[in-house]
Amino acid sequence: MIDFILENWASLLIAVMALAKVVVNLTPSNADNKVFGWIDVLINAIITDRRKK
Repeated sequence: MIDFILENWASLLIAVMALAKVVVNLTPSNADNKVFGWIDVLINAIITDRRKK
């Protein structure tokens, strides 16, 4: 199980982020949207796009 997590950590992180975004968008307040925005920026800095320039 730990091997699976270590090999697929980026995909699992994206799945957790997608679930969190759904939950955040369902809540009526905007404060949690701002917090999720900061976390999203942090994750995007760690996991860069794999596009060729």
